[in-house]
Amino acid sequence: MKIRKNSLNPKNILVVRLGAMGDIIHVIPAVKNVREALPASKITWLVEDKIKDLVEMVPEVDEVLVFPRKRWQSWLLRPERYFQFISEMFAFFKQLNMKRYDVVLDFHGNFKSGLLGYLSAAKIRVGFSRGYCKEFNYIFTNVHVTPRQKTMHRIEKYMSLVQGLGIEADYKKPVFSVPEQDNNYIDDFILKNHLGQKHLAIIHPGTSLFGKYKRWPTEKYARLSDKLIEDFGYAVVFTWSGPEYNIAEDIRSHMHFPATIACKTASVKQLVALLQRADIYIGGDTGPTHLASCLGIPTIAVFGPKDPVVYAPYDENASVVRKDIHCSPCEKRRCDHITCIHSITPDDVYSEVCKLRKKRGLTF
Repeated sequence: MKIRKNSLNPKNILVVRLGAMGDIIHVIPAVKNVREALPASKITWLVEDKIKDLVEMVPEVDEVLVFPRKRWQSWLLRPERYFQFISEMFAFFKQLNMKRYDVVLDFHGNFKSGLLGYLSAAKIRVGFSRGYCKEFNYIFTNVHVTPRQKTMHRIEKYMSLVQGLGIEADYKKPVFSVPEQDNNYIDDFILKNHLGQKHLAIIHPGTSLFGKYKRWPTEKYARLSDKLIEDFGYAVVFTWSGPEYNIAEDIRSHMHFPATIACKTASVKQLVALLQRADIYIGGDTGPTHLASCLGIPTIAVFGPKDPVVYAPYDENASVVRKDIHCSPCEKRRCDHITCIHSITPDDVYSEVCKLRKKRGLTF
């Protein structure tokens, strides 16, 4: 099936990208193009519960439909919840079907997202062609888009999907709408820690447990942080989520100069509010790094195994520090040595900080 933009006037569009933070950020420019091309359409985004806060800040999205994966997974471990799980699951699928979507844009591209799009009963289901999606996703979609090449940045790949609606997309920087109470919460943290008049270097040293192999060692973050404080007078703030607090504590215990551990950010909205205060951001290949980059903050990403051509922060004020070794880039989930990440030195990252500062004409 081929679609021409002039022949299409969908009232209801369902965007499917369930997670994770980085991928959702990468999909937003494509959604902005859809909104611009089809201003009268209602855009609903189907997303997992743990990351819904991020999508709620996207002004181009009219409705956020939550897929409660986190809650359902917890119920599967509790037999007394089985009846409630089955009842809620059928209610969710019924709701999905009754929404009467005209078009599904499946950016996720796996079996689960394909099935959810199919169960929506939308007549037009746009997805990636065979070889550009996973887990037989293509059997659930009926408009197949083939990106121009196999290896390309995720943002460019996702923008190519809207060609299935006859829309030619170009990059549009995400803009987030942060609630006033979340900005006030961060203002209070800044005030209590006397950070208001200081230049902030925000460092996010953690990753999800799933991406633990991509973490740069804590003692290297400590040495780098000391140099940022001593040489440039930055106030260093470590952001964290859940168990990552211990990582920030470990880094601080290895430092010679004082640094601040950020307040708990109970939502992505609060994280955005904090990142917007940064003068520079440093982190690994993880969601907050992409968030900082798309906010226009000067960003340095410490990369290990992943290919920066595909996953690097997508902004002119962002740069990647990595080592080109014989086995990288790779897509492994585990590694016995992780030489690619461990061979990066604090001086390597510090040098990139200096380049970024010079580019921006900073003298402090």
